Amino acid sequence: MTGSNTVGAELAPLLVKGYLQSLGATDIEQRSEGVRHWISAQLEGRRVEVPILALGSSTSFKALNEDSADIGMASRRIKRKEMQMLARFGDLAGAEAEHVVGLDTLTIGVHPSNPIAHLTMDQVRQIYERKISNWQELGGPDLPIRPLHRDIESGTRTTFDEDVFGESRPAEPGVYEVSGNAETRQIVLRDLGAIGYLPFAHTQGIKKVALKVGDLAAIVPDRGIIATEDFPLTRRLFLYKKPGQYKLHVDSFLHFAESPEGQKLVADIGFINLTPVALKMTPYPNAPEAYRALMTSGERLSISFRFANGSSELDSRALKDLRRLESYMEQADRELSLTLVGFSDQKSNNNIADIISRFRALKVQGALLRDHQLGDSRILALGAFAPLTADRGQAPVKNSRVEVWLN
Repeated sequence: MTGSNTVGAELAPLLVKGYLQSLGATDIEQRSEGVRHWISAQLEGRRVEVPILALGSSTSFKALNEDSADIGMASRRIKRKEMQMLARFGDLAGAEAEHVVGLDTLTIGVHPSNPIAHLTMDQVRQIYERKISNWQELGGPDLPIRPLHRDIESGTRTTFDEDVFGESRPAEPGVYEVSGNAETRQIVLRDLGAIGYLPFAHTQGIKKVALKVGDLAAIVPDRGIIATEDFPLTRRLFLYKKPGQYKLHVDSFLHFAESPEGQKLVADIGFINLTPVALKMTPYPNAPEAYRALMTSGERLSISFRFANGSSELDSRALKDLRRLESYMEQADRELSLTLVGFSDQKSNNNIADIISRFRALKVQGALLRDHQLGDSRILALGAFAPLTADRGQAPVKNSRVEVWLN
C-alpha cells in the first residue's frame, strides 16, 4: 500500500491488522520508521508482511502505474491526468477500482486563546493569498497571521487548494509549508498567530473555527455534519486498485475495509465511517414549506447520494450506499418510509434546476426499487435550494445530491 499520509499513518495499519485477525493470523506486529510501516504476521504456516508507504496521495497513482503497489491510498479523488496515465488498466473512477472507506474534514484550527470564532471561505482564501496578514483585520488581536500549508504532494493540500482556490497553486511567500499533520498541530498549539488545516481526527486541543459559505450559517464541524458531507471542507478517504485485476487478498482486504467490521475500525481511529446514522436537523428558516415540515418531523440519514462528476450516474460510494441503506431498513426496529430529497446545481433557468433535482431523486428511487426492493419512498425536488458551495469547479458534484429522510 502506498499513498496518503492521512490514510497511511494510522488507519491503513489498523485495517491491515484487523484484516489479518479476521483471517486467523497470529503474532501480528507493526514496525515503523517515519512514514513507512510494515505489518507482519504468521498466517497459514508462513510469515507474511504488508508494507505501507505513507508518502502523499500523489504517490499512490505513481505506484499503481509502476506496479510497485497493489493498493493506492488517497485523501482526494483521482485527478483527470492520473486517470489518463492509468487508462490502460480501465476506469480508475469506477466502483471496481475506487473504494471510499471513510470521511474526514479539513478543520481550520487556531490557537485556543485566539478569539476568532468563525471565518468565511473568502477570508480563508485571502489569508493564504496574504491579502489578510494580521488578525486585527478580522477583529482579533494586533498579531501577524502565520498560515500553515501542507507540502505539494499531499492530498490534504490538494483538497484545501481545490475547495478554497478552485485549483492547485504554489504557496505565497510568507506561507509556511509543513511536512505533515502532526507538525501543523504542534505549531498551532505553540504559536498564537498560527492558522492551519487538519484532519478532524487530529484536532485535539486546538480551537476549531466555524466556516461560512455563501448564505448558509457558519458551521463548526462535528461528526454528524461531516457524515452528511455538507461541511464545506469534507473529503473522502479512498483506496484504489487496478480494475480488471483480481488478487485474492487485495479484493478481500478492500471488502473488509468497507464491511461493518472494517468501518468500526475507521471510527475507532477518529475518522467518520460510512455506517448510516439518523440525525435530527434544525429546520432552515427559509426552507420551502414541505422541506421545513420534513426537517421538523423527520430524521435525516447520514447518507447523501452523489453523482459521478456531476453526471446522471451514481458515483462509486453511492452504489455501495444503496446496499447500506437496504441493510439499515432491514435492521430498523420500527416501520420506516423514505423521502428522497433531490437538489441540483444552480442553472440559469429555475425550471431546469427543478427538473434536474427531480430526475436525480428518481434515479436513486429507481435503483432502490430495481436492485434492492425498496419501494416505499416518495420524492421531494428542491431545485438549486441550499447550495453547499459557490465554487464553479466543485458545485456540480457537491450541490447535486439526493438526501435521505426517514418518516
